[in-house]
Amino acid sequence: MRKLMALPAAFALCTSVYAQNSGPGSSEGEGLIEIIVTAQKRAQGLQEVPASVTALGEDALASIGRQDVTALAGQVPSLQVNQYSPTITIFNLRGVSQNDFADSQEAPIAFYSDEVYVSALGAISGQTFDLERVEVLRGPQGTLFGRNATGGLIQIVSAKPTDRFEGFLTSTVGSNSQIATEGAVSGPLSDRVRGRLAFTTNHHKGYIENRIGPDLGNSKFYGIRPQLAVDVGEDGELTLKVQHLRNDHERSGGLYSHIAARPDANGLGMAVGAQEDYYGTGPGADPFGFREPDSDPFTASNDRIGSFDRKVSSVTARYTQTAGAVHLTSITDYQELRKSYGEDTDMSPDGIFNFDTHQKLKQFSQELRLAQDTDRYNWLAGAYYLSIRSDNAYAITSPLSILPRQNYGGTLKTDNWSGFGQFEYNLTDTVSAVVGGRYSSDVKTYDFAHRTDGIGDFTFNQTTNPALARRTFHDWSGRLELNYKPSKDMLFYGGVNRGTKSGGFGTQAFTPIDPATIPFGSEKLTSYEMGAKLTLDRTTKFNTAVFHYDYKDYQAFSIVSLSQFIRNNPARVTGAEFELVKQPVKGLTLQLFGTYLDTKVKDIVLPSGTVADRELPQAPELSLGWMVRYEFALGAGSLALQTDWKYDGAQFFSTFNAPIDHEGARVVGNARIAYMFDDGTEAAIFANNILDRRYRIYNLDLSGPLGISNQAYARPRWIGASLTVRFD
Repeated sequence: MRKLMALPAAFALCTSVYAQNSGPGSSEGEGLIEIIVTAQKRAQGLQEVPASVTALGEDALASIGRQDVTALAGQVPSLQVNQYSPTITIFNLRGVSQNDFADSQEAPIAFYSDEVYVSALGAISGQTFDLERVEVLRGPQGTLFGRNATGGLIQIVSAKPTDRFEGFLTSTVGSNSQIATEGAVSGPLSDRVRGRLAFTTNHHKGYIENRIGPDLGNSKFYGIRPQLAVDVGEDGELTLKVQHLRNDHERSGGLYSHIAARPDANGLGMAVGAQEDYYGTGPGADPFGFREPDSDPFTASNDRIGSFDRKVSSVTARYTQTAGAVHLTSITDYQELRKSYGEDTDMSPDGIFNFDTHQKLKQFSQELRLAQDTDRYNWLAGAYYLSIRSDNAYAITSPLSILPRQNYGGTLKTDNWSGFGQFEYNLTDTVSAVVGGRYSSDVKTYDFAHRTDGIGDFTFNQTTNPALARRTFHDWSGRLELNYKPSKDMLFYGGVNRGTKSGGFGTQAFTPIDPATIPFGSEKLTSYEMGAKLTLDRTTKFNTAVFHYDYKDYQAFSIVSLSQFIRNNPARVTGAEFELVKQPVKGLTLQLFGTYLDTKVKDIVLPSGTVADRELPQAPELSLGWMVRYEFALGAGSLALQTDWKYDGAQFFSTFNAPIDHEGARVVGNARIAYMFDDGTEAAIFANNILDRRYRIYNLDLSGPLGISNQAYARPRWIGASLTVRFD
């Protein structure tokens, strides 16, 4: 603990900075520019929020590539992102995540788009275009945001319709014949109506060479987002937003690299050695005799071409009204997702194991809240309703009939009602107290069926299992905090925060199935945190936090004999993080951030039956990131040189901590050169993963049943150029 408490002081000796930018959502003055955020459901400067928050404005997002949400991990402390295919995106904050890839699951790191909760893990990718900012809130956010924000949340804020005509168009060309676009046009349609139309596309060829068929990993993506903002009366505004995303017959399902694996004494996977004939099928070969002919993770021999089709549509109506000192906000949202996904799970020329999923999801939500902000106090109170229906079908096929055909799935219905409130009171000129809470009732109903070779052999519903198939989860979240602000440039905070994630149902692929192992309970996380936000001068800001998580009933995910299980286990996380930003001279921006984590999940039952304590997945003990940007006048404009790097320590990809799930430490960097003309036009060249590091972002240990492991590698070096034209 002494080592942990010493970290913030040591970090304070460093001299780097966090890049800020002007534009919508920021407040400009001398020195650093502070982004305005809505982390507490009201507009505040980032340094005024008594919580661990990172915000990236529009210019910072442009420099990392707006379309790729995984790029956030290189810019934000304590954040890891797992998106081995566009089918599912999983965030990890301070070691908190859940790696279950069943389409019906929700994550403990919530994703919000313009204050609207997005429940489907398959609906996240592709939403990060034409944004005003991205906010990353670390720690439980259950009081104000509520649902499944146990470990924090990611919120994207789209650019809004403007009262003057403006727009931009960005065209990008890159590796693998990439052609991408992003643009928007915005302006007044009448005295009281404003509109904005944004769009994006991304097409490129596959980056994984398939020796026996079409290359894998291509993209055919489209997105469009029209918005209307209408003034209502004297102090009201109605904003209507429609969004549609489409992935069209992509070959991006199952972007794995094959490796033969065998179980150790505890049933945990380890790689078969190059000269080891473990299965009697040849040195380094899997049980079916296949061995990759080279060590390049971006070559493959897949007989089945992975596929991905997706359509995501949403409609959001946001109404705000001011009546005296009280502000009313109403947010109504409807979402639909249709998705088909298929992969060659065995990653070989042999037709051994193919996996397919199909999902149809409908979601409706309504939030109503009232708020008041005065010099002495502010308060907020509201109610929330959410309805989700997710129809999911899974299929496991084996063209060579090595395995019997498995068809399984069903419908998960969720209805959630909750009430919430928060009150902040200034006890003195320098001390304030915050108290908040949320009560939530989650009703989930599961109708699941399983067939083997077309014959029904298991049914789980309210008729067959009435006590298990319908569950009601009554959970509460709370926040109690004290803040000390001795000056406008210093903020210290500390408190206790409780977050929850409701229970649910697992998805098992093979019979026999014990009905009692399908449901799992709610998880509860109590966070004890202290932090400081310091503006040391006009050119330097330093934010830091230390925290301890007491995790009750952590929803631990594991794969046993090809079936997915979620069990509740106790866990804990202790850590520290910091962000330091500085502008030592005009035009030079420096950033340094870091995270230290000590994690443990207890009483994990290994495949052998051994009970052991393990590290949380995707939770490296140490992560460090740094960025340097220098912009200076040159000719008829300015030139900006930027590079950013991140070090992640060793980590595991599962709660089993199998040897084959261990990923070593790595350093990954990017670079960008941009020239901005005085008329707003920008030309840029970039290189992502500039050193072409080969590192895994996901691994699925299938050593026991199949003698292989699904390894997903981060995309190789990607080089490109972009041209942005702005007009008004």
